[in-house]
Amino acid sequence: MTRAFLFTVSTLLALSGLAPAVAQTDDWRAPVLALLEQRARAVLDGDEAAFMATMEGAPRTFREQRRTWFFRMQDLPVDRYALEPGLHTYEDLAPALARLPAGDEVHVIEVDERMGLAGYDAEPALETIYFTVVRRGDRWSIVADEDLEDLGFLSARAMWDFAPVRITERDGVMVIYQGNRSQAEQIRDATIDAVGRVQDDWPLRWRPRVVVMIPRSADDLARILGTTIDLGPFVAFAASNAYRDAQGSYDLVGYRIFVQPDTFFGYSRSFQAETLGHEMLHYATRPIAGAFTTSWLEEGVAQIFGERGSLRVPDLARDARSISGLPEDHRFFIGPNIHRSYQASAHFMRYVRDRFGTNRAARFYRAVGAESTVSLGTDRYHLDRAARRVLDTGFDALERAWLRSVREEF
Repeated sequence: MTRAFLFTVSTLLALSGLAPAVAQTDDWRAPVLALLEQRARAVLDGDEAAFMATMEGAPRTFREQRRTWFFRMQDLPVDRYALEPGLHTYEDLAPALARLPAGDEVHVIEVDERMGLAGYDAEPALETIYFTVVRRGDRWSIVADEDLEDLGFLSARAMWDFAPVRITERDGVMVIYQGNRSQAEQIRDATIDAVGRVQDDWPLRWRPRVVVMIPRSADDLARILGTTIDLGPFVAFAASNAYRDAQGSYDLVGYRIFVQPDTFFGYSRSFQAETLGHEMLHYATRPIAGAFTTSWLEEGVAQIFGERGSLRVPDLARDARSISGLPEDHRFFIGPNIHRSYQASAHFMRYVRDRFGTNRAARFYRAVGAESTVSLGTDRYHLDRAARRVLDTGFDALERAWLRSVREEF
């Protein structure tokens, strides 16, 4: 929603004549694409000179920041790296610039950054960067990637943007960290245990190659995730980004587990283990999640199949008479009833598991994720299709039956 609004603003500025005049040639895309390819190849090859040559006309501060990023990247097992104009992106955002950098031609391009970690990423991760590119004479240069931050267009930032990173790795788990090594090794070993638990409890196959990231602080983590949500109440996150190809298919790529360092290590080892089990279930389901996989389905499955502690639902029990259905997606991030939203989700998925069995509960999740993104219908329409196909009941009837069970229980 935010991006659509901002695009409308910049379009109106251009039409009204308030946007700065931008010189433009008809063939700028080809040399800019070549510039991006040179930069990506330099990252893969560890070629500092070629990398810096893509920023010849940039301010010194930007060049030095990116040089530092480049050297820190060399400590990572990167086997794929590409910078590509996205299939579903803004072609040029230069009309939104408040002031143009000096040059004969200026564009702001939205670029897909694809990075794969060797042995872990089946498909490269996907992030977005907003490069300002400038032509002076016949030479093109990347000169900035923060020019539109005031409008909410944030270029991706990774842990190595903020500080050097180190790695500890064992048995298919890689932890990328910036703090205490013993804590990182503790997380690594606890994650290995969580992988085993999810393999035992989740009936569908998945690829247990896991990347865990421990940034320096919650503030760094918020910038990495690109969120303004207060991360204080949270302990860990499973993160990925959606990739859409030219045919409109929907895939999640770049699976990562992020530990919120300001809170995670303040809890007991048993709570940390439950948290990692929860996030590991999210990790395991990334390949089969889809555009219509709702937050309550995600969180309910993660709690029932990823955590082994007894299910406690005090908020749900207190409000049982007033609940009219499963929580909307935004209820998991804002508002006074976040805990109740998680509890309702877990209670619903336990009800589905107990009524239909473990395998059918998991297949219901997979069926929702398999619903086509190019088909018509609301989230509930696709939930209903999946419920009828796997559970032999309509979703509305299933939700009503669960609500009756809640009121009978409490």
